[in-house]
Amino acid sequence: MLRVLGKNIVIYGGTNAIKSLVPFIMLPILTFHISTKEYGDLALIETTILFLLPFIMLNINGAINVEYFKINSQEEFKKYVLNAIFLSFLAFIAVTLILFLFEDKLETLIHLDKKWIELLSFFTFLRVLTSVVLVIFQASQRALNFAYFSIAQTILDFLVSYYLVVILGYGISGRLIGVYGAYFIFSLIAIYILYKMDYFKVDFSLKFTKEILAFGISLIPHSIGGVVLAMSDRYFISYFVGNSEVGIYSVGYQIAAVLLLVSMSVNQAWTPIFFKMMKNRDFYKIKKLKILLFVIYSLSSIFVYFISDFLYDIFIDKKFHNSKEYFLYLLIGFLFQSYYFLFTNYLFYYKRTKLLALITISGAVFNIILNYILINIYGAIGVAYATAITWFLYFVSVLIIATKIDREERA
Repeated sequence: MLRVLGKNIVIYGGTNAIKSLVPFIMLPILTFHISTKEYGDLALIETTILFLLPFIMLNINGAINVEYFKINSQEEFKKYVLNAIFLSFLAFIAVTLILFLFEDKLETLIHLDKKWIELLSFFTFLRVLTSVVLVIFQASQRALNFAYFSIAQTILDFLVSYYLVVILGYGISGRLIGVYGAYFIFSLIAIYILYKMDYFKVDFSLKFTKEILAFGISLIPHSIGGVVLAMSDRYFISYFVGNSEVGIYSVGYQIAAVLLLVSMSVNQAWTPIFFKMMKNRDFYKIKKLKILLFVIYSLSSIFVYFISDFLYDIFIDKKFHNSKEYFLYLLIGFLFQSYYFLFTNYLFYYKRTKLLALITISGAVFNIILNYILINIYGAIGVAYATAITWFLYFVSVLIIATKIDREERA
């Protein structure tokens, strides 16, 4: 089991490293070719897409990941997946209508051009089919398929973005076309993969609708809370300081997020193995592996801290170097987020998603209040303080609650 985990960590880690190369390679390109204000606009567009994602995707990727291990019949599982995709499409239609109705107010509220607001739901839906295919690869432990699909999309994203931004000078429009043009093409490829895997050959059924919605809707507050925690800082900075500072802050955030590359890669490899060991009641092995992962996350955070100056010198234009003041506090927050991943898996496995949603929403509300207080006292750096404090409290809360639930379920 340890060898499988190690192998998958290497594959997922390598894949995520390559995927993360595009944002890092694009950093010097974007910071050279666009202003701090335009970079802030780009960050706000991505932030809003992440906010919309739970409402459109309905967390069907998480539901599919769990049900892969619980539905014994492959035909029934395929019906479950098609049912989930159909519900996500209906959600996309609903969100699109809402955005069109309120686009004028949104333009004023989030300081984005109306043309981008009109495309936000479409950009968001393009993530659904690729996510479904990737989670099927992950759950079935086909790590190499996951890698090939992800890396090919990443390469296309970079090539189109580079051509449009550098050669044609399209600025943030070129970057968005590169990202979501790649998503569009690979959504078509995802449809073909699902067809080849016979997902469209089963009889379509809505029998799982209630179960999918119960899982997904209960997680929407959790997902929104996570997005609020991860992204509300940009809205606060935009409102109190301006979009130029959002651009500077976002660069510091991206450098600190190198740690998330490690923890997310590990978690992608760990989650299906964890679910399988829970099913087999291999609790002692789980405990040993969790200790190992704690050590990996801690050492990784130290490594990222010591290479940060090198990353700035190589990748970041000097007009963005003020973002260094945010880096350390965001890195600390990401370390606690990495620890937090290890214990949310228990709540997913036991389907305590409503409890997880309550924790996340409570933390998000606390984070918003803390952002408001600290940005007024300390300026923009206050949101970085708020991020570190909130993730620490998230980690401690989930650690205590998940441990208690696990003991109760095993008793």
